[in-house]
Amino acid sequence: MPGSVTSVFSELEDFQAALREDGVLGVLITGCGQFRARLTQITLHRLRLLAAEEHLPRIAFVATPADTVLIPLPIGSGPSPIWGGIATQVHEIITLGPGQRVHVRTDGPCRWGTIRLPAQDLAGYGRALTGTAFAVSHLVARW
Repeated sequence: MPGSVTSVFSELEDFQAALREDGVLGVLITGCGQFRARLTQITLHRLRLLAAEEHLPRIAFVATPADTVLIPLPIGSGPSPIWGGIATQVHEIITLGPGQRVHVRTDGPCRWGTIRLPAQDLAGYGRALTGTAFAVSHLVARW
């Protein structure tokens, strides 16, 4: 069902629970200080959008849900998370294929977002845009 929610977190466990549906299996804080994060989640019929702002460095373990593609996006000009060892810049994106498992590291305060959609939908959109078959990789891909 379509909807949206914005939440502010002061407890890591609550933030992790809010991200569980998007494949976050665990989060470990790697720096000192008070945990703070803000998360906006928008759910449409077959598409889910997230925007997050975090204030402490951390490592998260993420497993992309089956038959789903996760597209992480850097937000703003500050440091962005490093997904599976790949640091992204504002002008590029990466995709995590269905079932892909990666560690995601932040080195301090950062802002990031994700788009989650069914792999079949992305393949259909790619085919519509290019006029040719569009294969969805089951690996981490940089664009």
